[in-house]
Amino acid sequence: MTRLPLLAVLGLTCRYGQRTVLEKVEFEIHEGQLVALLGPNGSGKSTLMKTVAGLIPWEEKGRSGQIFYRGDDLCSFDPMHRARTVAYLGPDIRADFPMTAREAVLLGRICHGTGQGNNLLSSFNAQDEEKVQWALQEALCWDLRDRDIATLSGGERQLVGLARVLAQEARLLFLDEALSRMDLNHVALISKMLRRRLEEGYAVLLVSHDINLASELADQCLLLKQGRQIAKGEPRGVLTVEKIRQLYPGADIHIGSHPVTGTPMIFLRG
Repeated sequence: MTRLPLLAVLGLTCRYGQRTVLEKVEFEIHEGQLVALLGPNGSGKSTLMKTVAGLIPWEEKGRSGQIFYRGDDLCSFDPMHRARTVAYLGPDIRADFPMTAREAVLLGRICHGTGQGNNLLSSFNAQDEEKVQWALQEALCWDLRDRDIATLSGGERQLVGLARVLAQEARLLFLDEALSRMDLNHVALISKMLRRRLEEGYAVLLVSHDINLASELADQCLLLKQGRQIAKGEPRGVLTVEKIRQLYPGADIHIGSHPVTGTPMIFLRG
């Protein structure tokens, strides 16, 4: 029996007035898969992620298409259910008031029905605390737990943000340039952590302007330009000179192979 994809997006179209941001985008993500969403600035990558995650209300004019989670209509999920299904992390996390890294990660537990009292940050239970500790350790930021997030570097805040989406326990992780400020050591270690999650049945949709990193991590790539789907498939099949020049016409590039994995690697000629 063929298993349903964890996420299926069919004919997703988003318009703002007369401007089309996404037009009939279609793709699937299966358990254990990492899909890289690639394209130039303004191609609709963040709009796609935020629409699927429910951060852009489906009821707004100009939205059409279908989104399924394990065969169920994801757009029919209430906000709490949806947050337990899809976790979105943007390029940075911030707070308008003092908040420690631990408190920021605790907020990821609200969708599980805790943290609803008058004193928000003191109304979580022991299970929430265990999940937060696990998430901080998995995201390599346990030592930052008592630091105010306003005092952290951009890369450190990204680690804390990653811990928050792990604490959310959603099976779909949407990472929108969420590794862009990490140093090489953290990118390597976080990549291994994401592979562990994939082995457990999670799925990841990754936006990255680092095409070589995406090529190394991704099982599938989806290429977008001006809201239109240019190509989708395995990195070796879609990261070609023709397709990359279609996305980035001003870039003079050469495509080689990774010496160990054989995945496509992109080099600027000058």
